[in-house]
Amino acid sequence: MIESDLSQMSAAELQARAEALLRQAQQQATKEFESTLNFLSDKLKTMGKTKRDAVVHLVKMMTSIEAEQTLAELNAMAGRPTQRKSTRSDLDASGMPPEVGVTYMLPTGVVWTRKIKTGVTRRDFAEHAKTTTWAAMRV
Repeated sequence: MIESDLSQMSAAELQARAEALLRQAQQQATKEFESTLNFLSDKLKTMGKTKRDAVVHLVKMMTSIEAEQTLAELNAMAGRPTQRKSTRSDLDASGMPPEVGVTYMLPTGVVWTRKIKTGVTRRDFAEHAKTTTWAAMRV
């Protein structure tokens, strides 16, 4: 189309033309993407690698957030529910865990010392920490 034809078109006609061009561009991009994937697939075969190897490599190159989102999308596409991230039950109101080797005291006077990093936190202390901070409970 030449410029004079565009200037004589109505807004609706221009909108329709723009949408058609966007669809055409999207189809072209999809074709190019599929062509690239086919090329890479053939290249992987000659290298003795699988598509899975390539996907794993790409996921490793992503940031952790991108990787988590991508894996969640893949799980959703496969019909699997996404795994819920387990959260620690002993985080205080500011999101911090208790420190190893530190003694803490409840308002009731009960005392507890965190001995190892991977041990279980006493439930009464973990519940109280949700409304305060571990630092405030230090002895």
